[in-house]
Amino acid sequence: MKDFIKLRIKSFNLIRNNLISILLTNGSEYSADISSFQDVYCYPKNEAEWGQAFIGECNADIEWPGGFGIHLDQIASLAITQNLSA
Repeated sequence: MKDFIKLRIKSFNLIRNNLISILLTNGSEYSADISSFQDVYCYPKNEAEWGQAFIGECNADIEWPGGFGIHLDQIASLAITQNLSA
């Protein structure tokens, strides 16, 4: 597993509810199904909430205004596809 301490999220894409893709500063890309977190009370409940995602202050997580956030290493550990940089 990669050491994610120095990596940051460069950009992200909300593929659809529960599916997210991130591009890291080293060029690695991860796509993950994060539906395993949907029982968390502040998880986005609908498409309108889902679409409000933004990169967190330290560029290490994706956050939603309702309080839910997921760190880049959590996304990578749940990855269903990955394109790792050299």
